Amino acid sequence: MADKPIVEDLQKLEITDAIVHLFELEVTKGNFFYFTNQIENDLSSVKMRDYDSNGTIRTYVPMPVQADGFESKNDGAIPRPTIVMANVTNTLSNAVGNFDYQTLLGLKVVRRTTLAKYLDDGTGNSVTPPVEFPRQVFYVDRIKTRTRFSIELELVSPFDLENVKIPARVVHANRCSFKYQGASRHLPAYKRAQSGCVWDVESKPAGSANHVAYVNMDDEYVIDSGVTFTTYSSGAINKNTYYKTTQVLARSNPDGTSSSVTVNNYWQATTSSSNPGTPNDTNVNFNRIRIYSDYNNSLDYHVYSDDRHNSYVRFTNATSGHENNGKVELWKAVKPSKDETPSDTNDFWEKGDSCSKTTIGCKMRFAASKISGDNSTNSTSINNNKTYPFGGFPAARRFN
Repeated sequence: MADKPIVEDLQKLEITDAIVHLFELEVTKGNFFYFTNQIENDLSSVKMRDYDSNGTIRTYVPMPVQADGFESKNDGAIPRPTIVMANVTNTLSNAVGNFDYQTLLGLKVVRRTTLAKYLDDGTGNSVTPPVEFPRQVFYVDRIKTRTRFSIELELVSPFDLENVKIPARVVHANRCSFKYQGASRHLPAYKRAQSGCVWDVESKPAGSANHVAYVNMDDEYVIDSGVTFTTYSSGAINKNTYYKTTQVLARSNPDGTSSSVTVNNYWQATTSSSNPGTPNDTNVNFNRIRIYSDYNNSLDYHVYSDDRHNSYVRFTNATSGHENNGKVELWKAVKPSKDETPSDTNDFWEKGDSCSKTTIGCKMRFAASKISGDNSTNSTSINNNKTYPFGGFPAARRFN
């Protein structure tokens, strides 16, 4: 941080110490890989005190690096420097692990410049605060080239607004542009900042520990299969009561066979009526719903000629290091399977709770109210005292 001593060094007739460049590459948000192109004969690491936390000494790994374009000018375009990092010694891959380098896009690169005499000598006796030139901070704009032996990053200044359009947000009529569940409560702050949709990843309304409101892409509630359903043929119905009818569909089985089977259609009455008519998707007296059960690896899961009837399961994410690890999520079968654990890394399942990006889907979640204390069911009437995420539908005149 201290720059007065280094200015005095530069004003001398002769600079006897080498100029050293240190680099800090953000590989995941808040986690940095420290390296330098200052390579000693013994390939020893270089140490220097941290810029923000002076009590911490950072170790910069020496590696072949070519860094160009960092020079600043009073006029002309803002510099867009490049860094070419060789990986002939596997230093880079060992440090960052095997991951998609595209995830570096938008992350920070810091270039620190100092004189060799201000580096830490290994005993912790370096100057506090660290003596260096003003830091240069850039962000990874693109992966310019990538080969077996090296990777080249093109950087951009935080102030480089070339080709940026204002407003940057794309507005669609009556469609939400937020990333679904992108601001879920369990996510770190930097991820929540990427979206305005605060719907919980476990589909629990705010302030609720047990109540869930699963809604699929077709804006249908998905409820626990343990709920009681009354077989309906004719007669009166009561609002919010559940009914079922049957139909025949073709079913694909995990063993590769197919068969014709009778399946249930599930409905929820939207009103109390003595003559509601036949339950179907166009009858306003009924809403179609789906059912889920807890995942069991000993059971067969099927898909149907009408994929809306495919199996839904509830499963706890157990992927170590995954942001949703330990969270209970809803999944829908897309291929027949047995003993294929629900995951976003296989072809057998997809998320069962997914958003239609419409005001209807948003209401069904944020205005959901459970029925008679049942945590898995939801009333067909919305709770107008509930609030919705601000700004989700910038082109909609009204939300209610």
